[in-house]
Amino acid sequence: MSVDADLIIKELQARIAKLEQENKKLSEELDLLKQKFFASKQEKSSSSQAGQRIEKKLFPHNKNPHTAFDFSPVIELAEEEKTYKIDYLKCKSCDSGDLVEMNNAFEESNEIDVQKLKYINRRHKRQKYKCNCCQKITTAPGGVKLTKGSEFSITVATQIACDKFEDHLPLERQRKQFLRNGLKIEVKTLYGLTEHLHNRLLPLLSLIKEELKTHKWIHIDESPMNFYNKNKDSGYIWSISNPIGVYYQFEGTRAGVVAREMLRDFKGVVVTDAFSGYSWISENKNMIHAYCWAHVRRKFFDAIKSYPVASEFVDLIDRLYEVERVANDLDQLKKLRSEKSIEIFDDFNQKITSLDGGFMSESLIGKAINYYLSGIERLKLFLENENIPIDNNMAERMQRSPVMGRKNFLHFKSINGADVGMLFYSIIESCKLNGLEPRSYIEEMALKSAKGEELETPFSYASRKIKNIIELL
Repeated sequence: MSVDADLIIKELQARIAKLEQENKKLSEELDLLKQKFFASKQEKSSSSQAGQRIEKKLFPHNKNPHTAFDFSPVIELAEEEKTYKIDYLKCKSCDSGDLVEMNNAFEESNEIDVQKLKYINRRHKRQKYKCNCCQKITTAPGGVKLTKGSEFSITVATQIACDKFEDHLPLERQRKQFLRNGLKIEVKTLYGLTEHLHNRLLPLLSLIKEELKTHKWIHIDESPMNFYNKNKDSGYIWSISNPIGVYYQFEGTRAGVVAREMLRDFKGVVVTDAFSGYSWISENKNMIHAYCWAHVRRKFFDAIKSYPVASEFVDLIDRLYEVERVANDLDQLKKLRSEKSIEIFDDFNQKITSLDGGFMSESLIGKAINYYLSGIERLKLFLENENIPIDNNMAERMQRSPVMGRKNFLHFKSINGADVGMLFYSIIESCKLNGLEPRSYIEEMALKSAKGEELETPFSYASRKIKNIIELL
């Protein structure tokens, strides 16, 4: 065989090997897409039992002391008694007409019923007084209103805002609900009421943002959100969060400059994914930049079907999480991490090393390994500092509410509409973190604003309530 023939054969063999690798890569990606769209959403490997041996509970980093108290309003159902009697006193057994009522003898049962929602047209009449001395006229003060001359109350505006941003009910559906209950209101009016309520509560937004920065750590994340205009632009909902609250901000870009502005003056731990827009955090001397282990787990979990060895890495990460769940507070967590987590981390590292680059970098497991190795310095920081959460899952949970809104009302119609949404998302989700009922809190703060009183963030409000409860004990 000639030298030229040998070269051609080797070249063809190399091409075949490359095509086989490409085919394997595409098959893996196809399987992954099928799994994401059609399989269970829970990320559990069949071989992994980690996390199932102990009671599921909040990690120390996710605990908010206010949630131990129940701030939900006590609702007492109206009682109504209905008595049923026989019209014709005829016995079914013997057909006689000798039926006689038995004193205080009834067969009783309970039934919860509902009355149709009713709206009230409340007339406000402010009495006028005339002074017989100077002839000046004095008018009695009226009730507190959303805005001067508003035809709708603060309660109605709160209902509209919370129905949309807490229960994800588009304004057009609300318009139909109002109409079914006898009130014709245009969508434009419904939005106007949420905007007026937004203006009442606007100072809370900056208060929540600055309050979050007083904590030792912050989670940050972003997710896409469309807003409709002539250009059909898209933007991003950014959020910073920790156990005391969450702050949302809408921007037309995913650039890191947004994160830089949101975290200005913060000193402490910042937990993120590996998005390049957060790379500047590591250069800031006042911040400790930590990465998320949940993202690492997700990469290896996606590779399990094609590479069973990936389940070993998922199991080790699950063991790291098991240590986190055992701890009741940060002091205990610090001890457990130094005794147990560091050993698990070393095992994980040794297994990665033992693979010795035996997988194609573009394969699913190759991507998982490279993702881990490229972020190892920020991933291992949690072993040295108990104030570092193991993952960024809190930030991802805080993105769920806007994403549910996106599924229902699809987009914001303007930047102004997006800003209105960000305020209500910030307040509603912060209320939930602090064990507060959002509607009651929003209505109370709006009344305070209308009276010119100082507003309280959900965290401050819950802290004051708990202090009052403890003083009464």
